[in-house]
Amino acid sequence: MMIKKRAIGVVNVYTTEPRQFSDAEIKLIQAVANQAAVAIENTKLHEEAIAARNAVETGKIVNRAKAALMKQMGLSEDAAHKLLVKKSRDKYRVFIKMNTAQNKFLNFMPRHVLG
Repeated sequence: MMIKKRAIGVVNVYTTEPRQFSDAEIKLIQAVANQAAVAIENTKLHEEAIAARNAVETGKIVNRAKAALMKQMGLSEDAAHKLLVKKSRDKYRVFIKMNTAQNKFLNFMPRHVLG
């Protein structure tokens, strides 16, 4: 599976009986594999674009929150940023504690969830 000159995967083809593939069959399998490679690469690029867009949107929200804190509380940009980071970490800790308690209550262990 090739994108330009870069291999991104391999396609193995098996038969029930040993045999030699014809040149036409090999070309067909290569074409299908390369189309699959293009689809995989396009999906990867699409996911990266979505992640970049989400990062920009998150940055905008953080900047608006920081500006509001600076205005309402008279904080410097650095102090507003530190406050947002602290609040975010505090909420994350609460989430982890709630998740752990919920898992104990439901008798879930990580091995149950992960298989």
